[in-house]
Amino acid sequence: MWTWNEGMTRRGVIQLGLSTAALLVAPPMRWLAQADPNNPRFLVMLFADGGWDPTQTLDVHDPLDMTDGIDVDVDPAVTGLPLSTIATAGGITYISNPNPDPNTGRPAVDTYFQKWGPKTCIVNGIGTRSTSHDQSRQLVMTGSLDPTRADFAVMAAAANGADMPLPHLLLSGDSFAGGFAGLSGRLGGQMSAAIAYNRVGDTGGLAVSALGEAYVQQALERERLLAEHAPPSAISGKLEAYRDANARADKLAHLAGSLTLNQGTGQQLATALGNAFKSGLTTSVTVNPFGGFDTHSNNQDQNQRWQDVFDYLDGLVTGLSTQPGLLAASLLDETTVVVCSEFGRTPELNGDNGKDHHPWTSMILVGRNVHGGTTVGKTDGNQEGVKTNFATGQPDDTGLVIDVTNMVAGIVTLMGANSADYIPSVKPFTAMIA
Repeated sequence: MWTWNEGMTRRGVIQLGLSTAALLVAPPMRWLAQADPNNPRFLVMLFADGGWDPTQTLDVHDPLDMTDGIDVDVDPAVTGLPLSTIATAGGITYISNPNPDPNTGRPAVDTYFQKWGPKTCIVNGIGTRSTSHDQSRQLVMTGSLDPTRADFAVMAAAANGADMPLPHLLLSGDSFAGGFAGLSGRLGGQMSAAIAYNRVGDTGGLAVSALGEAYVQQALERERLLAEHAPPSAISGKLEAYRDANARADKLAHLAGSLTLNQGTGQQLATALGNAFKSGLTTSVTVNPFGGFDTHSNNQDQNQRWQDVFDYLDGLVTGLSTQPGLLAASLLDETTVVVCSEFGRTPELNGDNGKDHHPWTSMILVGRNVHGGTTVGKTDGNQEGVKTNFATGQPDDTGLVIDVTNMVAGIVTLMGANSADYIPSVKPFTAMIA
């Protein structure tokens, strides 16, 4: 058995066992492993690096109430800038500042909620346990610091597309594959080089990259030696395996050429993902298109960062909504988008007019199965999560504080899986599920 390229495909091993003639003339075999044709579920996870300040947009605290800390982005006595206000659109209550100046306002926030509030849920008061960037990033994505725990995007891929060519696609940023390493991959570098070939002419021949050619030649020689004493049935079986692998590699090459790596707009990503989802290439995607949220000095810099998030998110959601789904009216009806950051910012300013790391955060969810037009979870005057009813999402003294593990288990549940199969003994937070 010859290892083709472990990063190239979920199976990782391709048995060729062919003559050179068979390699050149074998017709492609249509890839049959798709999302459940009766119930397609797709996930897009967008990560905002640095630790955002949810009180600027998502976690509403009265801008005029100084008992919950100095709201630096809205207090004119501190900033001399236009006053932010509490607004409601599409059922979502949020902090608004539509001033078009990117240094002072966040007009994309208003635009987004006016259009997509009815399909969006905000979850506030999620405890991250840590204020370390690396630890909190892992905790928010996996619910644990256990290196064997996968993140929720990978778990969704395992539940909804394990037989696809690349069930979880990492376009940029970090991912934690845990025990599902074979399901997740990043298109780029050696992997892109290995599968960068195009069909040529009418003979069915292949023009293979140098790296890919080396793998093919080594595999052919290896299998030639093994096949000298093999019965005809073994050769036939390996031909079928090759055809299957060839089809997967062909689709992966197409995917590699059609998706940008952490570049472009939300609309462009929607178009590329629409092709990938509907072609049966992948079911779950992780992208890190946002950064700059680590505002230890001058917290006003969060304005432009939030503008970027909601401008991109509007483009992505709009793009998904205008493409037909596999079965539903639009791809948005079959796709869930989750936007998160590793933690939040402290309630009060530090000596540099910035805010430091704070182990509480918020998430944005939109699309399939999301209880739209709602805000669930809550923080108190210290911006710390309060006890919450996990079914309703409202404050409840008999409830629990939302921990990242509960939130990750809830997202896995939202994606149609049994969270106990992936995160045993953890109660999922489900108030954001329709």
